[in-house]
Amino acid sequence: MRKTSLVAGFAALVLTLSACGGGDDNAAGNGGSGDDGNGSTSVGNLFKDASTLADAASQSTSEKKTAKFDGTMSLGGQDMTYKGEGEFGSEPKVSMTMSMPGGGQEIETRMIGQTMYMNMGGTWMKGDMAELGQGGAQSAEMNDPTKMLEFAQKAGEITDSEETTLDGEPTTHYTLDLDFAKLAEEVGQMTGANKAMFDGVEATIPMEIWLNSEDLPVKVTMDMSEMMKQVAEKAGGNASQMAQGGMTMEMNYTDWGTPVNVEEPPADQVQEMPSSGMPN
Repeated sequence: MRKTSLVAGFAALVLTLSACGGGDDNAAGNGGSGDDGNGSTSVGNLFKDASTLADAASQSTSEKKTAKFDGTMSLGGQDMTYKGEGEFGSEPKVSMTMSMPGGGQEIETRMIGQTMYMNMGGTWMKGDMAELGQGGAQSAEMNDPTKMLEFAQKAGEITDSEETTLDGEPTTHYTLDLDFAKLAEEVGQMTGANKAMFDGVEATIPMEIWLNSEDLPVKVTMDMSEMMKQVAEKAGGNASQMAQGGMTMEMNYTDWGTPVNVEEPPADQVQEMPSSGMPN
């Protein structure tokens, strides 16, 4: 894969995951406290299963709809940092600026519905999400801003929880284990990877979620190092070297419910992306 194609892929992936604040307006949840009548919703102010945690957070974020975010993705020992803002829902609008490892190239991206705009060095390129190699027919699902919470709901098990503070704000902190085997197909669709890459991969992905008093996510981390190691071992070659540094993500959210400004770039500054994808 060419370097710019890899960058485009990670930019799209981070946009997707950082937009996890959206939700299904019909999602069910009861705010992190109380009981569903069957004694299965929460323990004190803490949820005890991943499904009800995800439901409550999805409901809260769908009501707020907007947030600002920043984070770090570490791949093979190289850190990529990013920050942005977004309006989440069925037609997400998200803007993000990503700084490449070593203080190198800065990439600005904007995702409006199914269209992504990417500025790499002064020129805006426009293309459908599928043109970035993100799984064509599945691009709509990939843009679903509830994806991170869906991961927790579909494949997560809460292993620990506590009431704590984060940056001076009262939060509930959850530690989960995600069963990658239950997510392999979706991850393949999101990254455009051949599903065969994930056959036989039985990794556990540690995940942590911090929710504030309104059940809004304020921090999410994932460690995909073991999954990446197993995939790299199957692929061989240079992939094994990259896997030695692991793969982790950290996402932080602030200003839930405040106005954001995400607009298409001026038309006279935009070029259609070549059918072959991003240029070298």
